[in-house]
Amino acid sequence: MVAVLFVAVVAAAAAVVAVAGGAAPGAAGAGRVPSELLSDFEVSRAIGVSVEGVPVSRTRPRPGRSETAYHPLRGGERLLQASVLAGRAGRAALRAYRRRGRPLSHAGDRAYSGDDWVVGQRGDVVVVLRQHDPARWRVTGGLPWLLSTALNRAEPAEPH
Repeated sequence: MVAVLFVAVVAAAAAVVAVAGGAAPGAAGAGRVPSELLSDFEVSRAIGVSVEGVPVSRTRPRPGRSETAYHPLRGGERLLQASVLAGRAGRAALRAYRRRGRPLSHAGDRAYSGDDWVVGQRGDVVVVLRQHDPARWRVTGGLPWLLSTALNRAEPAEPH
């Protein structure tokens, strides 16, 4: 009896935390991290440098947002910043990038590109990829492919 009550309390607390975090329980993109959408190998292949994804930790976590920085295996500053956003944060990011970007085809529901970034949306999930230190990239033109790969793995919202 006590174990059943404990499980019910934990499940209810998880639902409250999910709602307070800015995403409804079961919403697409809720809790997704960039490393689930892009492997280190795929990022390495796209930029021509062996990299390792490192989750970005912040002193104050942002609801509906998860970030990973891809650093070279041989050391050095990040080469790529990947963000997965959901809910209000995703809609705001898409609006901000759309104003400065060019439409990008074949990536999710909507996608835009700039000089050193790409952003795309599939369902409620928004993925932002920002290039850092382009002089150290050995392959150019890999950002649209990475965005398309990430958005293809993002689960669209389930119909109601």
